Amino acid sequence: MNAKYGNLYAGSTIKSGTYPGQTTDNKNTVVWNILVSNAKMSDQDAYNIVKTIFDKKPDLVAVHSEAKNFSLENQVKDYSPIPWHPGAIKYMTEHGVKM
Repeated sequence: MNAKYGNLYAGSTIKSGTYPGQTTDNKNTVVWNILVSNAKMSDQDAYNIVKTIFDKKPDLVAVHSEAKNFSLENQVKDYSPIPWHPGAIKYMTEHGVKM
């Protein structure tokens, strides 16, 4: 699928016990959500948006539980079909994400 549609799909695992009766890990394919901006967005604005998402994660989780899955470990540049914004790259690099 990546060859046809670009680097948007990745392997993942639903851990055993996630669902009632699930006794083993389940390998699956996931599509990562991406946040897209206009190329004219300033580096500082992009940096601040990414910083807010990670610094305010508990507030986001309170609004929607899926936000609990936001993690720096899941930020993989190769899973994006479009280039990352320099402001996002700066934040990720400062927080140990390998570029």
